[in-house]
Amino acid sequence: MQVRRLLLALLLFTGCSMMPGLWAPLGGIASAQDEKKSAAKPDLEAAEKAIADLKKAFEATQKELAETKKALGDLKTSSTADTKAATAKVDALKKEIDAATKSATTTKDELAALTVKANALTKELETVKAAGGDPKAAAEKLAAIEKGAEESKKAAEEIKKAAEKGVADAGAAATTGKERGDTAWMLTSSAFVLFMVPGLALFYGGMVRRKNVLATMMHSMAALAVVGVYWVAIGYAIAFGPSVIKIDVAGVTDGGLFGWSWDLLFLKGIEPGAKLGGYDIPVYVHVMFQGMFAIITPALISGAIAERIRFWPFCLFMVLWVTFVYCPLAHMVWAFDWFDNGIPLAKRGGAAIGLLGKMGALDFAGGTVVHIAAGMAGLACCLVLGKRAGYPKQIAHPNSMVLTLLGAGLLWFGWFGFNGGSSVRGDSLAGSAFAATQAAAAAAGLGWMLVEWLHKGKPTALGLASGIVAGLVAVTPASGFVYMWGAVLIGLAAAVLCYLAVALKNVLGYDDSLDAFGVHGVGGFVGAILTGVFCSTLVNSAGTDGPFAFSAHRSRLEALKKDEGKMIKDAKAEADKAAADAKAKETESATQIEALTKAKDEAEKKFTEATIGKREAEAKALTEAKEKLKEATDPLDKLKDEATLKADAAKKMEDDQTALQATADKQDVDGKSGLSQLFIQIKAAVFSVVFAFVLSLGLVLLTQAITLGNFKTDAKSEAEGLDRTEHGEVGFDFSGATESATVVSTEPRAASAPRGNGRFDVQIAGADSKELMAIWSELCKPTDGAPDKDFIAVYPHVTTIRGTTFRCRDGDPAAITKRLASLFTRLAKKPVTATKV
Repeated sequence: MQVRRLLLALLLFTGCSMMPGLWAPLGGIASAQDEKKSAAKPDLEAAEKAIADLKKAFEATQKELAETKKALGDLKTSSTADTKAATAKVDALKKEIDAATKSATTTKDELAALTVKANALTKELETVKAAGGDPKAAAEKLAAIEKGAEESKKAAEEIKKAAEKGVADAGAAATTGKERGDTAWMLTSSAFVLFMVPGLALFYGGMVRRKNVLATMMHSMAALAVVGVYWVAIGYAIAFGPSVIKIDVAGVTDGGLFGWSWDLLFLKGIEPGAKLGGYDIPVYVHVMFQGMFAIITPALISGAIAERIRFWPFCLFMVLWVTFVYCPLAHMVWAFDWFDNGIPLAKRGGAAIGLLGKMGALDFAGGTVVHIAAGMAGLACCLVLGKRAGYPKQIAHPNSMVLTLLGAGLLWFGWFGFNGGSSVRGDSLAGSAFAATQAAAAAAGLGWMLVEWLHKGKPTALGLASGIVAGLVAVTPASGFVYMWGAVLIGLAAAVLCYLAVALKNVLGYDDSLDAFGVHGVGGFVGAILTGVFCSTLVNSAGTDGPFAFSAHRSRLEALKKDEGKMIKDAKAEADKAAADAKAKETESATQIEALTKAKDEAEKKFTEATIGKREAEAKALTEAKEKLKEATDPLDKLKDEATLKADAAKKMEDDQTALQATADKQDVDGKSGLSQLFIQIKAAVFSVVFAFVLSLGLVLLTQAITLGNFKTDAKSEAEGLDRTEHGEVGFDFSGATESATVVSTEPRAASAPRGNGRFDVQIAGADSKELMAIWSELCKPTDGAPDKDFIAVYPHVTTIRGTTFRCRDGDPAAITKRLASLFTRLAKKPVTATKV
């Protein structure tokens, strides 16, 4: 132990001698030690003995250091106790060396000799530290590792449990993601459909006369408020609640006509997180999406009776119509057993409960519920309320085709949510409906332009806008059941038939102001029928096959089954042969590819290690190596690709046979043929036509009775314009006035708006503008005889003539009006009336 102390003392003295700069601060201490050494009387024998003892101790220390080094090397596998013992031994060694420094008394020569050995010892200690680090720290670390090993074992068990739980939760996580995706798409679609309402307002607003723009747009925008509240309060309960009125008809048992659920009244019994049965969206989202349909449908009706109805009676009519026409139709077509408390929650949403739904009618997004219903209601309103003043002889020109085209574009945009959202999922079916919508709208817009071009010689903006909407209307019931080629044909058919319906309205004598019946009623009917022609189960497995798909699928199934499935067997054989060829080629070229791959890797390594800017040769070698490898692998890759394609083709044949066989078996069991769905669609469309028309006719009469005949405005208000009479404002103010002061214009005023007071208009009815202008022009010509007395009386007061309107100034309005009526009745040789407006 003393030797160890002496060695540590020598080590310390040696360190001090190597750093002379450190001796300055310690000068006083060093001088004292020198004085002590010089004062001591060295004993040579004792010194020699001490040196011998030091040598022995040094050797022993070296041995202990070697053992310590080995012990430190084995610390990673040693026990915690051994580690602590090794650490204690090292600490004890340090303490002994520290103690030895206090008793060391040697000569300078002895110190020098011992210094050499001490330096060697220092190097050994440093080597040990470098190899094992701080023994104490290492021991602590190993103790922590040992403890961590136990914790790791526990953690491994926990990880295993977590992994098992993770596998179990994977399906739940995927379901959550799907729910969020479906909900996001449905929220977006709902916003799209709401955006169609201002689009419809612009579409209709541009087609009426300037004095009725605001009133016409209000009919659409007011539906957002009136029907928006009604739907949440009552409408959804009627449309989608369990059937409370049922009938047995057309082979359908317990077909629902009218639904109701007290839980759906103001949605008081539905929690925000409640899911719609069979789908991944909340009930609230379904309420909002379907509510947008309920809002826009009565707004469509207003186009048939624009420019002649009062506002508040129309709001009343909307509520009545949604209650007794729209909601029952929605129930008959779209209602499922979502809210039937007699069915377990997990099994709800799998069965239609409405009459037309049970019948098997296909209506993806509202051909019957929305467009046929709105079109027939518009026709009923036209027939009950009558025509506008001057129709059809007086032509009402649109005030702004810019607004109409903009509205058509917004409708087209929103219709993607209208049809795409009706899948109630953000899936491939939504994409198919989206694509069909675009195809049909484009085809119908093009078709209408071509027909109008041939018929009138020029395509018009109004015609393009009408064609686009007609295509969108017609594809609505079909969008989720037909291929895009079928949607194109539906769009073209709608363009031709709707154009004819619009062109014939003057001949038939009904005043459909903005062609609501001609576009929506006829277009919806055409689309509903053609859905049964072009539908395919390969587009939507929930649908069925029309005549085209039925024959095509049967032919395909027979071809796949012919000669005991020879087509599939041949395809499999080709796939197996291609796979075998690829395997043989892979075996044959394995050695070559391996060598070329190795050469490429070596070339890449040399290129990477080469000096940047001086590795042209390496780059060239690397390029050549890659090209050689590609030349060797390309034939193999080609064979593998061919094998994969043939395997996929064989698998598709097998899948097609399975799917087509299941469809054919179901059709055979149900007794359906290629025309079955077409007949179902015809029955459903005719039922919707009759139901909507008869009930709408009754509701118009009821509204007339409730409002004491004020559903239609009076002649004076109609002539002045509904903007002012119904709302006390105008859609467009071109008066040049400001809120603060009257601005006097220095520009010449047009003759159509002369200065001064006493201005009034006289509206002529019973003769068109051409007849009136011919008579007036003849009266203005010089004549040998006496001028017409009535003409002489009114001529000084007439300032301008526009169509059938005579603008006058000064004079007695009643007398001038009477003379104009007498003048034109006599010269036109038929009854003509004049009215001051």
